[in-house]
Amino acid sequence: MRVFFDTNVYVAEALLGAGAAEIVTAAEAAGWRIYVNRYVLDELERVLTERLGFSRRLALLSRQRITRRATEVEPGASHHGVPSDDADTPILRAAVAAGADYLVTNDRHLLEVDPYEGLRIISRTDFRQLLVNEGILPASS
Repeated sequence: MRVFFDTNVYVAEALLGAGAAEIVTAAEAAGWRIYVNRYVLDELERVLTERLGFSRRLALLSRQRITRRATEVEPGASHHGVPSDDADTPILRAAVAAGADYLVTNDRHLLEVDPYEGLRIISRTDFRQLLVNEGILPASS
């Protein structure tokens, strides 16, 4: 499997979001390929420091953690954008360029275009359930 996590997953993971960390770690442990692009990495830094007021150090450590376990791809130029939010277009294009099976996000603009050119766009909750169904994570009690 190939997975592309949106910025909001990594922000949740950086802020000690156990649920977000659990799904990223489980996908990695299962041997699933994880992809990222520079846009997501830059957006992560910007959100953590400028919008949420966290230290640049936390942002850099989060970025390094992602780049250690993910393959960086660049967005393809031939794909259409996200009609309701053009800021999400680089994320969608990169997920398609990576040949990802899943784009995991809680962004409603991205979720609205599911499915997209063979790419499934699902929420963090639905991705966790997929990992449970695959026997990678235990069911919640």
